[in-house]
Amino acid sequence: MSSAKRLLASLWLVTLASSAGATVAEVAQSAAAGASSVATKVERAVKRGVNAGLSGVERGAKATGHAVETAAKKIGIPGAGASSPKP
Repeated sequence: MSSAKRLLASLWLVTLASSAGATVAEVAQSAAAGASSVATKVERAVKRGVNAGLSGVERGAKATGHAVETAAKKIGIPGAGASSPKP
């Protein structure tokens, strides 16, 4: 948001609050509570995103490991669980 838009929004909020009989402290407290709420929501969203990313990497690594084991068994690499190469 541009500084002009923020200024207009702030002026509108102060005008609205003063017409409703609210004090500057009440307006400031309300604005702070709103900002805190938004910050909390953003923090939670970031945590969920990070956890989803880590989960995806973990699942991908597990799938890759299974694919490597399967390929090793099919071509007969010793120690991969196959007793002899398959024709």
